Amino acid sequence: MKWTAAALLLLNLLVGAYFFWSHSQADAQAGAYSPINAEKIVLLSARLVNSHAPAPPRAQAPAASEPICVEWRGLGEDDLARARQAIKTLAAQHVLSAEELPVDKMYWLIFPPLPSEAASQVKLKEMAALKVQDAFIIKDGSWKNGISFGLYSTEDSARRYMRELEGKGVSGLRLETKPKRGTAYYYLVRSEDANTLRDLDEIRATLPATTLTRVACKK
Repeated sequence: MKWTAAALLLLNLLVGAYFFWSHSQADAQAGAYSPINAEKIVLLSARLVNSHAPAPPRAQAPAASEPICVEWRGLGEDDLARARQAIKTLAAQHVLSAEELPVDKMYWLIFPPLPSEAASQVKLKEMAALKVQDAFIIKDGSWKNGISFGLYSTEDSARRYMRELEGKGVSGLRLETKPKRGTAYYYLVRSEDANTLRDLDEIRATLPATTLTRVACKK
């Protein structure tokens, strides 16, 4: 009996020692595989997720200002020189374009210049063969060796005659404008800077007989 009891006691001790050893091994393995710096892993995961998210839309640049166009009218002969100088001064301070235009103009129907007067003579004979009358060769100026078909007081009358000539077989005609003799002039000013209008009006105030009117800009 004593041997039996001793054997059972020894067996119990061995079983207890085995379970103690197994528990210690499990704790050691768990420690070996525990996440070191776990907070960094969480941050890295969040960063990877965010890298696949769509980028926020970029702020768009503000749209360019609409152009401003004004007519400076009422300039007398003595005022014109002062207005020219004022426009030059303004152009040094702002980005703008300015045209000096005649108040009264004529409409000139022409055939563009040819290489020589001899070539113009040949073209004029071709016109005569088409029963076109009152045409003549331009002798000087930027349209020298072109062919003139006359000056017209209105654009409608000039275009009406152009269509008549085209109906006879004449092609390549152009309609140009020329200042009427003795006419006054005005300025058409265009800028995308709103301050240009303010500064131009301050200049205009020095010539009180003149007017500054905003107009639609041509495309």
